[in-house]
Amino acid sequence: MAIAEQSLVTMRLKRRQQQEAQAKAPAFAEVYRRHFRPLYAFVAYRVCDRTAAEDITSQVFEKALKAFPGYDSRRGTVSTWLYAIARNAISDHFRSQGRHSHTGLDEHTTVSGDGDPQAELHASEMRRELAAALADLEIREHEVLALKFGAGLTNRRIADLLEISESNAGTILYRSLKKLKTELEGVNAND
Repeated sequence: MAIAEQSLVTMRLKRRQQQEAQAKAPAFAEVYRRHFRPLYAFVAYRVCDRTAAEDITSQVFEKALKAFPGYDSRRGTVSTWLYAIARNAISDHFRSQGRHSHTGLDEHTTVSGDGDPQAELHASEMRRELAAALADLEIREHEVLALKFGAGLTNRRIADLLEISESNAGTILYRSLKKLKTELEGVNAND
């Protein structure tokens, strides 16, 4: 009789977990709708490769969907949770590639389309210089820039995600932009 009772309890537990998961499905659909674009932009900004960004973003939402029934809002916002998953997925991606550099800005910027080869060459050279300057930044600096300009987050939101003060987020952002400006001005001065 004990085995039958244990099987019944197990069945009821599984049924309740399925019901909870089904009840949370509309909530997750809303999470996906609200967070897909900024999360994808963040990932794309960090990896600078459209195909990899799509794959990583897909992995993030797949992991989030599987873990969503156990998500506890008391431990942090959904956004913080998703970006933590994304940051880990990006790290895994770079680890599997054997690098942590940032290249390939060409696919994230567009050329005027007027067919002027000189303008296209100039734009391509500027993207190359920017990619090289970004590659010289520390990982934390690049991440703050990606959150600010890739995901479009505020300094307060960046601070929350990275568990730093808002002032520190602003300082890192300011110093990172200053480094980029100095690097790019140095490159242009040598031309």
